[in-house]
Amino acid sequence: MEANSLFGQPWTDVGCFSSYDEADRKRKQLSKEDNLQVKIKKQVKGFVVKTRSTLIESPESEIKESNQSDRRNKRKERRNDR
Repeated sequence: MEANSLFGQPWTDVGCFSSYDEADRKRKQLSKEDNLQVKIKKQVKGFVVKTRSTLIESPESEIKESNQSDRRNKRKERRNDR
């Protein structure tokens, strides 16, 4: 089973509502948009509608790998300078 590619991506709060019906109306309105996930979360003071984009940006692992290789190269250069 493959991991969800959106796992760990942040959700943004769109609005807080006192009833589920109000939150559901907003969710249905937002769910018509492409490339957008929408959910309703129950909280102590009501319901919160949250969204996140389904478009995947460049993976951070590639960025981290390039940063690590840059660090390694710098270390090698420092050692060779001695």
